Amino acid sequence: MIVESYEDVIVLSGALRSNFWETIHTAISLLLKRHPTGVIIDCSGLTECTAEGAETFRDAMDFIERNRARTIVAAVPHAVMEVLRSVPEVRSQLPVVGSVEEARRSLDMLAQGETKGRKKHLTSRTDRRFLVCLSGEESDEQLLMVVQELAQTTSAEAVLIYPILVPRDLPLQSPLLEQEEIAAKALEAGRRSLQNAEIKTEIRLERGRDVASAIHGALEEYMVSQVLVALPCNSGQSHDQALKLVSSVLAKVQQSVLFVRGPIR
Repeated sequence: MIVESYEDVIVLSGALRSNFWETIHTAISLLLKRHPTGVIIDCSGLTECTAEGAETFRDAMDFIERNRARTIVAAVPHAVMEVLRSVPEVRSQLPVVGSVEEARRSLDMLAQGETKGRKKHLTSRTDRRFLVCLSGEESDEQLLMVVQELAQTTSAEAVLIYPILVPRDLPLQSPLLEQEEIAAKALEAGRRSLQNAEIKTEIRLERGRDVASAIHGALEEYMVSQVLVALPCNSGQSHDQALKLVSSVLAKVQQSVLFVRGPIR
């Protein structure tokens, strides 16, 4: 086995016949100091992998997750992928993409706007903090207007989140580039809108199996006074979608919740 590293990438080459975690541990630790959003493991040079060797990925994922970062595995040869799929804990958790470039696009998405790993308390200068859940639909405009109205009479901060909804048959940290690109645009537009209104704003992607889970995940890191959620306003099944969303969010969120829906189109 040969281990190399550059930028945010660990490159594995040769035959992975045993658990190589102790060897790559130091390299990954150093990469996380420079790239705290996560690490890419480039497997394009692997010629062989055994079930014992696959345990390397499990240990790497566990370590990186404890550091509140992401692992993405890229360019896995077909024969190696077959072995990884045979190891239950690896198969169910390992996010895999076709290339290092795809992995980096996902890792870097909004990295400059996200501040993970710290519990955020209301400061003495801030009377209220809102957690604002965008949808990427027209309701977002109405939602941001409501946030601005609520912030007019008090010192307020906003945490804008966009839920990346990951299908249950994929690991939670799987890159979903189409969703992530839509999220990036919606979050950046929201940040500009609130900052123009002089509201201090943070943005972040939040991954979950559904919107309620994504909101709940964000609330584990942020103490907020109120949660605001955009409801779907498209025609057709928007009423049923809205009722389902309201029910699921209220079942998981104990804070005050305000739902906002724009005009039905």
